Amino acid sequence: MSPSTFYMLLVIIIAILTISLTNFVRKSILKRQDMERMKEVNLFRQELMKAKRRGDQKTIQRLEKRMDYIKKVEFNIMKKNFTVMIISMILFLSTYWILTALFGNMKFPLPGDFSIPFISQEGALTFYGWYILTFFAVSLPLSKAFGLSMMGGGLAEEGPQDKRQEKKER
Repeated sequence: MSPSTFYMLLVIIIAILTISLTNFVRKSILKRQDMERMKEVNLFRQELMKAKRRGDQKTIQRLEKRMDYIKKVEFNIMKKNFTVMIISMILFLSTYWILTALFGNMKFPLPGDFSIPFISQEGALTFYGWYILTFFAVSLPLSKAFGLSMMGGGLAEEGPQDKRQEKKER
């Protein structure tokens, strides 16, 4: 195995570990109860928008009575999402910083005359490009493996009932 292949595999393994740790932190901080509250907020927002479009003042007034509660829930979820984001950024950037110190000058050869704008130079991927590509390529499958999916601007746990509902909607 050539040294560049070994280093490419090492970067993939480190990206997998970093993303797994990030997903673990996300699951630890954002509980199922938080996701249920976020669904409740989203439903509230949708109902409010429908009432405003119809001009249904009675429904708008009824919904506005719950606005303080909804804002508190949103604020609490936002704090947790922000905490997850900060921890994720610290993990990502610290890993990147350490790997850059070790492999920053390395270039990973690309097949033929293949070129990727901004992240490849002279027929080779820069370390930065390989790390970013690896990080994002591994991120989605690992998020699915952890049972996380994109929802409402943040990551949410996806349960079996969500998957059944999704199949019914198709």
